[in-house]
Amino acid sequence: MKKTAQTIISPDKFYTIASADGRVLEVADFNTENGADVRLWKDAGELWQQWAFVRAGQGVYRIQNRFTGKMIDLVAGGVVDGTWVHQWEGASASSQLWVLEPTNDGRVKIKSNLAGKCLDVVGMSQEDGAHLQIWQDVNGENQFWTIAPAKEPKAAPKAAAKPAKKPAAPKAAKPAAPKAAKPAAPKAAAPKAEVKPAAPKAAAPKAEVKPAPKAAAPKAEAKPAAPKPEAKPAAPKAEAKPAAPKAAKPAKKAPAKKGK
Repeated sequence: MKKTAQTIISPDKFYTIASADGRVLEVADFNTENGADVRLWKDAGELWQQWAFVRAGQGVYRIQNRFTGKMIDLVAGGVVDGTWVHQWEGASASSQLWVLEPTNDGRVKIKSNLAGKCLDVVGMSQEDGAHLQIWQDVNGENQFWTIAPAKEPKAAPKAAAKPAKKPAAPKAAKPAAPKAAKPAAPKAAAPKAEVKPAAPKAAAPKAEVKPAPKAAAPKAEAKPAAPKPEAKPAAPKAEAKPAAPKAAKPAKKAPAKKGK
């Protein structure tokens, strides 16, 4: 192993924590929830692969993820070999306290201040996604870590360049398009509508001729000439009935003379 200078930890900077094969610690799937797994993955310069060392005492630190703001923590506060690590919100719990123990080649061992055991790669795996645990110090390669200053994300400068393009947008003077006064075209069509109403004036006189034939109605005045019914009053012939005075028959009472 090539000897390298020991990295000096500053409280206002971020670092990568790399294993012997160059893979770095990260929060799995950039998950921001408590309990998200801390694992190994190839270095992509992402924010969830960068860590700050928050001093908690002489040589003692809390290790905080730059992206999630949460700390590397022992699952359930375990202290036995094989206890996995995950991230959890900052707390005063000793399960989040870690001691950096330098080696003579510039690397460090990261030991739990609670359990006294080393941060270790499960199964000594060298694959992306390998899990982290604590294990007794066996001086194995999977217990040595290289802490190096993190590079700023590559995407950061690109994001800063984009705003400069936005001010140029006003050049698109599309609002000037209304100058094509197409709406004015309807004015030519308007006079056509004024000619059509004049046509009905010729039809109006026809209506005045039709009432003329109604003058034949006077023919009905000849009907009163039927005074023939006036001859009916000749019926007074019935007045001859009073001649019935023939009823004078009661005068026969004259025989009363018998009384003499």
